Amino acid sequence: MADFVRVEKGIYKRGEYSFQVKMMVNGHRVTETFDTILEARAFRDSKNVAKALDPDFKRVVASRIKKQEAASFTISKALDRYLREVTVLKKGAAEEKYKIGKLKRYDIAKIGFYSCSADDIAMFLSTLKDEGMSDNGRRKYALILSHLYNIALKRWRMAVSNPASSIELPSNGPSRDRRLESGEEVRFYAQLGKARNKFVLPITKLAVETAMRRGELLSLQWKDITYHDDGTGTAALYDTKNGENRVVPLSTKAVAVLKGLTRPIKGGQVFNVDKVQLRAALAAALKRARKEYALECEKIGRDSNPGFLRNLRFHDLRHEATSRLFERGVFDSMEVASITGHKTLQMLKRYTHLRAEDLARKMG
Repeated sequence: MADFVRVEKGIYKRGEYSFQVKMMVNGHRVTETFDTILEARAFRDSKNVAKALDPDFKRVVASRIKKQEAASFTISKALDRYLREVTVLKKGAAEEKYKIGKLKRYDIAKIGFYSCSADDIAMFLSTLKDEGMSDNGRRKYALILSHLYNIALKRWRMAVSNPASSIELPSNGPSRDRRLESGEEVRFYAQLGKARNKFVLPITKLAVETAMRRGELLSLQWKDITYHDDGTGTAALYDTKNGENRVVPLSTKAVAVLKGLTRPIKGGQVFNVDKVQLRAALAAALKRARKEYALECEKIGRDSNPGFLRNLRFHDLRHEATSRLFERGVFDSMEVASITGHKTLQMLKRYTHLRAEDLARKMG
């Protein structure tokens, strides 16, 4: 008995006058035999048309496609979309882009987006801890993953739950309380004055006098500065870190710093320096100041203070400035918050570090 030979998709021939159609319809195998290939084609094609018009069949096919897509949609691919649609709109886009690039190098990025569990995220954070990353650093990576799933659920309308919501996030650590100690400011400013970039010293002085953020200072424009007849002034800031505009009062000292700079006729940016140059200049100045201090201590036979002129960051100057505003004794909490731009008193508290010795003197 002759075997059937495939002649077209779904059609098999045996002998001269036997054409058999074999195909799946709604999950069932259909087999029919015809005398001519034309009849076999007509039957096959009619069944295919019926399948295309059947809503139940369409749903089955769509479900299968979605399952296939879900199986191949990894956290890495989700992060790529997040990077294109969400990260690029953030003020800290460059920093988050770097973190996402690093995150994608770990095994968790290969896990299916729909199958990732809280245990998978916990294991990823444990790996970061073993590599020496701080709690605050690990917390930031966990928050990226958490926001990724929230965006997928609420904006992309994906049927997922947030596995990061089921884990205990690492602590963001204690707030920094570094302030300029007695003698540090003079030495620090002296070395900043020797920097190649002439804007490094004035931008640092203005930071201490106004509590403005580094980004706000770097983007400050001459057209947004107003001087008053009494020697004070204001600086208008737009699209700040918390998304709001703010007008910062300028003391006579702050105005003096600004008037010490050359104001171009065309205006433009006040401080011609970027964050990389600023960071490098501050580090170099601190190193020179520390070396000079250590040599002086050695010369007079006195032990040097190991913490003097160490572990100081530009952002610490915002803490310093906020604390000094309170120490003046003329501003209440709401007034200080309006100057610094803190949206909550809790955040303002994290930036305020009053010295115990100063409080003791007030107590008498």
